[in-house]
Amino acid sequence: MAEQNMQSLDAAVEETIELAHQVIEQTRAEIARSRALSQAEADLAQSIDRMTDDHDNGAHEQQGRTD
Repeated sequence: MAEQNMQSLDAAVEETIELAHQVIEQTRAEIARSRALSQAEADLAQSIDRMTDDHDNGAHEQQGRTD
């Protein structure tokens, strides 16, 4: 009976370890997605700033013209 209990306990430990590994991998994947999203957000903000600057510079150039 003790051996059967030990086998059941071993199986439960193995299952718990496997579940922990799965959760760790899922967490790593979520972290990677979050980092990629943060980078995309930063890139988008930078692009918007550049577009705004380009637009502002174009408007200033047109105001300075005396066609």
